[in-house]
Amino acid sequence: TCVAKNEEGYSARSDLEVSVMEKPTILPFSFGEAAVNEGELRQIICSVVKGDEPLQISWSLQGEDLGPGPDLTTTQLGSRSSILMISSVSYRHSGTYTCKARNSAGSASHSAMLRVNVPPRWTVEPTDKQFAQGSDEIRKSVV
Repeated sequence: TCVAKNEEGYSARSDLEVSVMEKPTILPFSFGEAAVNEGELRQIICSVVKGDEPLQISWSLQGEDLGPGPDLTTTQLGSRSSILMISSVSYRHSGTYTCKARNSAGSASHSAMLRVNVPPRWTVEPTDKQFAQGSDEIRKSVV
């Protein structure tokens, strides 16, 4: 009960309820220490272990919000978890993934780095060349 009085003796009283909201806390997750090979499946779960509901959970890669794609999906698991699944990892998937959980009391985030091994590929395809024996062009191309 709260009571307020002024100098002239008037008072007012009212009953009120105080509600303390707890901001989210995310259970740490990772893709592991080792790099992932191209073509493999990878998934991680973002679980909110503390905090009042309702919660909004979202994912980003390098700070850009993640939307559904052909080989990347995010799925809500109940009201406190979300799973990020990459069905076939490629070089485009490397980077820092962040899960952010929000409620009316605040927000929390946790990030994990995904490193991807990819097979070598040519940046510029070599071509056959012909040179006269002893020409300067041979020395330039060898150096």
